[in-house]
Amino acid sequence: MTDITPQLALWIQQLRAIAQTGIAFGPPTYDRERYEALLELAATMAATMNASAALDPQLANEFAARWRADILPDVRGYVTPKVGIGAIVFNARDELLMIERPEGGWFYPTGWADIGFAPAQVAAKEVREETGLLVTPQRVIGIYDSAKWRGDTNLHFYSIVFDCRLDGGELHPHPLETCDVGFFARDRLPQPIFQNRIELIERAWDAHGDARAETYFDR
Repeated sequence: MTDITPQLALWIQQLRAIAQTGIAFGPPTYDRERYEALLELAATMAATMNASAALDPQLANEFAARWRADILPDVRGYVTPKVGIGAIVFNARDELLMIERPEGGWFYPTGWADIGFAPAQVAAKEVREETGLLVTPQRVIGIYDSAKWRGDTNLHFYSIVFDCRLDGGELHPHPLETCDVGFFARDRLPQPIFQNRIELIERAWDAHGDARAETYFDR
């Protein structure tokens, strides 16, 4: 039997986003009541999924209160996916730069997009902060939708991954964001890979070896 839990979680997130966005634009009284009802329904569903046994009404109320507190007025309150940025960096021996993340697993440098920075600037900044290396983003090799692969869909985001040129610097892991760092050959990858996302690592190698490769995106 197929596990529909990820799909249910995504539907809950969609209901929550519709309700939050609707409330953000200050609708008339009756429409606001409908959006409030949607928000409470999504909170009840989320609490049911998180409960180990029967529904916990207090947990549902906590979800609803937290989601209301997150609402901003007008277009600022329009709920959209977050944006993550990844950086693919190879050295002269065609080894891939990877970091060991504090939450467990090895992956290429990544981070959330920052206000005031272009996506490519974020890619270079994340590499510098997490590893001490200086890079220049050259092209986008992939745009990934978290809803396509994450079992936990409470946080929906897009990940933009850049192929970057290594310009210099010295390996110096960030004391809080990076447990370890290094360059690794394709047949000697460190283990475990973060969230078992080995296909993203393989896709990075394929794109690196083909300058004419098309940008990947989830459909």
